[in-house]
Amino acid sequence: MGASNSTPQTVVSVNDAISAAVGQDDTYYPRHSEDAVAALNILRHRLPSELVLQVLEYAQYWIRSEVYRNDRLAFTENDCRDRTPYLTSRRIQGNRFPVREIKIDIWSHDQGWSSYREDYGTYRNSWTWFELGIQRTDDRDDLTQGEELRLVTNIHASKDAKHHQIIYRDDQNLHWLSNLQAGDRISIIPRARFPGWKNFVDEASIEIYTDPIL
Repeated sequence: MGASNSTPQTVVSVNDAISAAVGQDDTYYPRHSEDAVAALNILRHRLPSELVLQVLEYAQYWIRSEVYRNDRLAFTENDCRDRTPYLTSRRIQGNRFPVREIKIDIWSHDQGWSSYREDYGTYRNSWTWFELGIQRTDDRDDLTQGEELRLVTNIHASKDAKHHQIIYRDDQNLHWLSNLQAGDRISIIPRARFPGWKNFVDEASIEIYTDPIL
C-alpha cells in the first residue's frame, strides 16, 4: 500500500449529517428560464431593469438541478478500471457557459484497516478516493486534460462513513468549470488502488446551479 498526496477535506460523521435532509432546502429556485423572466417583469414595475438584474444576481436566483443516490456499493481496484460513475448529473441547462456553482456531497469510507497503523485517522497513504468526471458531446474539447479532478480522499482505515462536501464556484477561475456548456454532464467516479483497498460509497448528491437565460 503506497502513499497519497491528497488535500485534506472538511468532514463530519455521517451520524451528524442527516442524509434525509438532502434536497429539502426551503430556498426557492427558478424551475426554468420562464420563472426568471417572470420575476424580472414583476420587479421591473418597481425598479429599473439594470437594478433588477443586480438584485437577481445578488440573490443568486439561479436554476438548480439536483441528483441523489443512496445505494451502498463497494469498489475495488478491479471494479474501478472502467471508471464507471457512481452518480451522474442531468444535462446542464442554460446558455453557452451557464454554470455558477457545483456542490457535491459524498458519504463514504474505506475498508477500515491497513498495514500502516500510524496513518489511521489521517489522509496519509489513503488509496481510496473519488474523481470528477466530465461527459461532453463528441464535438467538444476534452476538459479533463491537465486538470486536477480529484474530488476527495477517504480517511485512512475508517469503518465509519464520513460526509465530504466539495463546492466549485465560477469565481475560482477553474478552466474546466468556466468551459462547461449546456448539455454537458458531470459525474462522481469512485477509485481504489492496490490489493486490500476498497471504496465504500453509502450515498452522494450533485447540485448544479446555472444562470437562467434572460
